[in-house]
Amino acid sequence: MIAHLTPAGAIHVVLALMCLVAGLIQFLRPKRGAAHRARGYFYVYAMLASDAASLLVYRFTGHFNAFHVAAIVNFTLIVLAIVPLLRTPRPANWRRTHYNFIAWSYVAPVSAAITNIASRLLPVTTREQVALIALAASLLTMMVAYILIRKHQPPADAPAMSTGLVERSGAPS
Repeated sequence: MIAHLTPAGAIHVVLALMCLVAGLIQFLRPKRGAAHRARGYFYVYAMLASDAASLLVYRFTGHFNAFHVAAIVNFTLIVLAIVPLLRTPRPANWRRTHYNFIAWSYVAPVSAAITNIASRLLPVTTREQVALIALAASLLTMMVAYILIRKHQPPADAPAMSTGLVERSGAPS
């Protein structure tokens, strides 16, 4: 089944599958502690390498295509998810920012997995049919993800005490 993969394609597939497992565990487990950080860093590094490897795969169309754009978008989401964690002091609502970007970065490998499974199980004969499957899988995945991400996102940080006092006093800011 995967004998035709290039080394970059094989690296991409293995890392993407590992990211699917690590991301699911992260979603299901509590969001704190050393184990969460370790799994998170594994996910980040594996996803960055998977995205980089996917940019070296041109077997589908022979040139840069929408899947490469998706890898670049996903790479950007990963970076935006990590930046608030690395800043000192951490910005307001850093947990929510981190959660939203990292959660949306997980949507890409889920959508890609659904696309791969569907395109292998359905009687697909053209690239256009694969593109249609990818579009349908992406839309379905994004709709489900939107609901789940909103449902499980951490609450917004409470405003600073001085801000709350100013708002209650009626003083202009």
